[in-house]
Amino acid sequence: MAMTETIAASGAASDMDIVQRVLNGDGMSFELIMRRYNRRLYRIARGFLKNDADAEDTVQDAYLHAYRNLARFEGKGPLSAWLAKIASNVALGRLRSSGAGTEGISFDDPEAQEEANFMADVIANFPTPEQNAARGEVRRLLETAIDALPDAYRMVFMLFAVEGLSVNETAECLDVEAATVKTRYHRARKILQEQLASLVDATAGELFPFDGARCDRIVAGVLGRLGLPPGDSA
Repeated sequence: MAMTETIAASGAASDMDIVQRVLNGDGMSFELIMRRYNRRLYRIARGFLKNDADAEDTVQDAYLHAYRNLARFEGKGPLSAWLAKIASNVALGRLRSSGAGTEGISFDDPEAQEEANFMADVIANFPTPEQNAARGEVRRLLETAIDALPDAYRMVFMLFAVEGLSVNETAECLDVEAATVKTRYHRARKILQEQLASLVDATAGELFPFDGARCDRIVAGVLGRLGLPPGDSA
């Protein structure tokens, strides 16, 4: 059966069913997992790294780690949360090993004065009103504002608000307390609301669009690195 037919036939298959297929030797079924969660992992990585190419590389690395450690997934929580944790760890590792080192990365709770400084930078980098009207980049304004949030706030906002992880799942991804997640989410939302008002709730679900070409590219990259033949779904 062609992979396109396999994907269509497996649309209703549970994550655990697909995981079991992979563990039983059907490595190509891992493509079903990737196509199911590509958009989520990409947006998480993009929210952490603020760079499209780095985010794609991070997603591939996260999938490789997940594939090689799939037997450790016990199904006690959703596969989506397990993958999100892996992607978060890979993204954080990439940040810490970047050329800038860890000095420029702050995971501590920023002070109010620092919040104002971050938003001043955001405003300075916004396109002009004329450009916005001509290009219809309202969503891009919100993406720019999120990119400029302090690290501690941006990561919580991407996991909790954009990707819809629970408070506990977000806390586990970032190794912080659930109360910290709630506090940082509300502070991040306040910063964004002050600048963009109702745009936060209206457009959060449409952030960082994930097109078919990027999905295919990530899948092909992971399959190639695993030594698996490409499917017919591209």
